[in-house]
Amino acid sequence: MSSAPPPDKPAIATAAYLSMPDERRTAAMAHAALLGETVRKVAVTLPLGADVDDFRRVLVSEGRK
Repeated sequence: MSSAPPPDKPAIATAAYLSMPDERRTAAMAHAALLGETVRKVAVTLPLGADVDDFRRVLVSEGRK
């Protein structure tokens, strides 16, 4: 059983219990999307046998670009 919201729910409902201005919430969601994209790129470039240290090393170097 998944706790993820259904796909038809708007993304703004994510962490709706947090009290923050709309522009800050939008910025936080954009930041999370950017981090997710970077993680995806790193995961795709690593070989199948890579461990967490390899992932961390490549993620840090990707973040410095």
